[in-house]
Amino acid sequence: MPIVLISSSPHGSGRELAQNLAEKTGWTLYSRDQVVEKAYETGIRLSRLETSIIKSPVIRENLARERDLYLALVAKTICETATDGNLIYHGRAGHLIAPGIPGVLRVGLGSTLEMRIDRVMKQLNLPQEKAREYLEKLDEDIEKWIRYIHRETSRNALAYDLFLNLQHMTLENASTILYETAILKDFRLTLEGRNKLDDKCLAANAKIHLARNPETSGMDLGIRAVNGAVTVTYMPRQEVSAASISKALRGLKGCRENICTMAETNILWIQESFDPKGENFDQVTQLAKRWGAAIELLRLDSEGKEIFLNHGLENSQSGPRSSQMDTGGVEDDDIDTGYEDKGLSETVEELVAIGRSAGGFSISGAAREVIDAVKDNNNYSLIILGNLFLSKGHETSTRLTRELGLELKEKLKAPVITSGELHSRFLFGKKQAFKLLGYVLATFLIYWLVFSFQDPILNILGGELHSKFKWAASIGIALFVPVVAYVYSTVTGLVLKIVDID
Repeated sequence: MPIVLISSSPHGSGRELAQNLAEKTGWTLYSRDQVVEKAYETGIRLSRLETSIIKSPVIRENLARERDLYLALVAKTICETATDGNLIYHGRAGHLIAPGIPGVLRVGLGSTLEMRIDRVMKQLNLPQEKAREYLEKLDEDIEKWIRYIHRETSRNALAYDLFLNLQHMTLENASTILYETAILKDFRLTLEGRNKLDDKCLAANAKIHLARNPETSGMDLGIRAVNGAVTVTYMPRQEVSAASISKALRGLKGCRENICTMAETNILWIQESFDPKGENFDQVTQLAKRWGAAIELLRLDSEGKEIFLNHGLENSQSGPRSSQMDTGGVEDDDIDTGYEDKGLSETVEELVAIGRSAGGFSISGAAREVIDAVKDNNNYSLIILGNLFLSKGHETSTRLTRELGLELKEKLKAPVITSGELHSRFLFGKKQAFKLLGYVLATFLIYWLVFSFQDPILNILGGELHSKFKWAASIGIALFVPVVAYVYSTVTGLVLKIVDID
């Protein structure tokens, strides 16, 4: 069951390539034009959103919700269409519309500017220079759209599985290469991919359902679905409408349970394994309570091993998703239905019990897969990296964790720290108590020395010694002031930690 997502520049040959492949294979063909048509039928003000993105550097809050609703509609349309069989989709950023789904073939199509200019001259009856100006402006506007809607750039080569250059290749040959690639085993939708496709579809349906519900429309909600369970986080100012969320989701097809959590913001916690009885759990939940935040768990299998079961919100009575999938009568002997989730489910249950859960899920891969998995629901005030890359050795693990942190910080625009830094930067414990005592004593010592030796100090600053050694006063002040400022700010910072002010 290949899902082929094709991206091409405007007035390129993406539509023709998709049609050629569809005629050759008989696979379902879908385009951005059809999604746009559905958006207008649904009432999404897409033209206003496009105009705002292109013309204004600041997007108003109501249009930001429109963006999320549009992305939900795209996900719903593609996921529901893909579940019926093979799918070919083409659009201006087609390769970015199903992030985090393994087994999907993401294709880029390149045409030279001259080729596109010739097409525009014929299609729009424009002179060459006008056609060039038109395309350059259009490319600039579409790049703005892609950056805002998908938080990505079309020039990122790592976002494509295959890129075809039509400068020295016919469309027919490009279609043949694309077909031969699409039927490779690497691009068959796996059980993990099908589960994630279902989850993405359910989350999109939940977002659209809540947006259309009069009692919940206009709310700023974080929504994630895992194995038929929908987790919704809402802001404190929306607490009055919280009961309406759960009520609205009860009638949603495919939603077997829903959990609503009030949170001013979310904390994303990434590890290879979780322990609700461990010290890290206590520290993270302590910080979440201080911030009024919900905690979202991501279990990262950095070894690249395929994760067949997404645990997160399923209870012990729920059967594994693999038992519900249509396997065509062929059972995979190597699927372990007793897959160990390394404490994820247990930790999520504990967070639910204390009212701090924003859900939990598992993925395999590295930075790219993490970004794809969370960027559609990204409102994190902090990302915490715990035990990762444990099989690589301490030095390699530290380096890889640091590199992952830098990538997440750049792409998700959120602060990233390790679990080891958490306590020292945000919490107050024994180490901080000894540190506070030491710096308080240092502060008192500095002020005692200043008040005890006022005459020599005044002499250096403006007396006889100053007239002889003017340079000494300048150097002394330059060294003394930063030292006092550092010591005093450390004391006040630790005191503010005690009273839970960051």
